[in-house]
Amino acid sequence: MNLDALWKPVALYTGLLGLLTVGAAYLATHSGLYILGLTGAGVLLVVLGGGAVGQMGPSNVEHAGEKGGTNRVVSNAGLWSPVETDTSLRLTLLFYGAGLFLWSLVVFGVLRDTLV
Repeated sequence: MNLDALWKPVALYTGLLGLLTVGAAYLATHSGLYILGLTGAGVLLVVLGGGAVGQMGPSNVEHAGEKGGTNRVVSNAGLWSPVETDTSLRLTLLFYGAGLFLWSLVVFGVLRDTLV
């Protein structure tokens, strides 16, 4: 797997969009309850995205001749979304969920005195 290709989605979804979402919720409400909700949503998105990505492996690919003698390759992994994009939906969920979770923890750690 090419790790260099993952830097852009990690920076965009985990760094920028996660920060903007948590920052907007903090600035709009100053509520610890909303930040806690974003933390839970981040965990849920990580589980949804990471669980599907973690299923990717050589055992999920059927090669020609293994079952039924077909001459086509079938992938059950579902790592890439049907729409042709640079980043799959599952990786987007994984990185964005991680961003929500991590930035929520930063808000709880640094700005806990200002939360209502």
